[in-house]
Amino acid sequence: MLSLTNKHLCLACKHLCLAWIGLMAFCGAGGFISPAWPSDAGTLRVGYADLDITPELGHTMPGYFEERRATGVLDPLRAKALVLTQGGTTLAIVALDLISIEKPIADEIRGAVSQKTGIPTERIFLHATHTHTGATVSEIKDQLPGQVTEVVQQALEKRVEEFQVTLGTCEEHRIAFIRRYLMKDGTVRTNPGRGNPNIVRPIGKIDPTVYAITFSQAKTILASYGLHLDCIGGTQYSADYPYHMTEAVKKELGGDWNVIYLNACCGNVNHININNPNQRSGYEESRSIGQRLAESVLWAHRNGMAIPVDTIGAKAESVPTPARRIPEDLLKWAQEQMAADPTAASQRQFNEETPSRIIELAQVQDTLRTAEIIALRVGPVGIVGLPAETFVEVGQDIKIHSPFDPTLVIGLTGGSMGYLPHPRGYDEGGYEGTIASARNARETGILWSDTAFRLLRELLSGE
Repeated sequence: MLSLTNKHLCLACKHLCLAWIGLMAFCGAGGFISPAWPSDAGTLRVGYADLDITPELGHTMPGYFEERRATGVLDPLRAKALVLTQGGTTLAIVALDLISIEKPIADEIRGAVSQKTGIPTERIFLHATHTHTGATVSEIKDQLPGQVTEVVQQALEKRVEEFQVTLGTCEEHRIAFIRRYLMKDGTVRTNPGRGNPNIVRPIGKIDPTVYAITFSQAKTILASYGLHLDCIGGTQYSADYPYHMTEAVKKELGGDWNVIYLNACCGNVNHININNPNQRSGYEESRSIGQRLAESVLWAHRNGMAIPVDTIGAKAESVPTPARRIPEDLLKWAQEQMAADPTAASQRQFNEETPSRIIELAQVQDTLRTAEIIALRVGPVGIVGLPAETFVEVGQDIKIHSPFDPTLVIGLTGGSMGYLPHPRGYDEGGYEGTIASARNARETGILWSDTAFRLLRELLSGE
């Protein structure tokens, strides 16, 4: 049986107590939180389905700086769909075991789903979990619209009346770590190596919150946490730790239960514990992480409280997003490097700037790219989707200022526009702060957050 450590349980209990206080305040003094009984807005109906989308072997696998081609399958890549209907409103939440989905492909997928099902595109929440052992999306883009449409249609057909929705939270500190560190020479480095004696301290803190929203009749848990899916490596397809988390939950609750996982803001978070020199990446490490996350999800599930889902809704808005400006001296340096050695200047660097990427961005830095921000409401719960690998601090800011408590902030939704650092990350450097990684302007986090706040307020007021 899965179990939590005493320390972990204490943290979870503390978080649960805070959640109880907040929910009681939401209902008013002395008010009891009623479950999701049918209301004037109509009975809530919920359906879930998943579909194997693992492509044939031989496709390239994204996520590293060298080419990899798939040679096997460790576990299947899936498309998972959760649909909620109340009155005349239907929401579709889709999670794909892929590294990311560029906006044109995401738009095509959502358009196909909308045409077949009648669900408006702004109510289709399309998320990539960010597994680094998936397939290159551009190579399988022709089959994705049909596959996602099929899984959403299956979920619609499986809808059941849902009379109780519960929300549980706890804290998980054992598996996720900030991956950016201040070094003794004053620089900031990403993944500087386990046991590196030159490390001073991590830059930032993880968000340890695990969410479990349980739809009892549909036997489905919507789980969320923030942790990079890059635990395995190699050339075999895998959905990484969410697969193992899902299998562990199903083993505990029964094979007829389902889990859909939304990866929260984790642009600067991964599984590497620099203080554990014996830790190794690979499939067994992924399994261990998934099982520990399952312990937290199950605790949150079993200790969740009923929440009133008398309203569901969605809002989306396109935000013109400026490109990052390239300083003249940096552009000059990049051009000199390219002239001296084009091959070396085009080789992607990790913690250092890549000259070719600087030159590429300089050529389009006066153009705007469109980012779509989407917000959902499920009763008292808000969910925000941002189209980037988002720093945890950006997600925390949205959560703190959101009119919904809780608010889940999810990355790589509705598109993929590189990294979204906290504004200070642009100056700190490190992998995520390089121009090759963070290609949008410094003010992007504020633009997107302000849009999210507005959409959430409109959902709360019913506008």
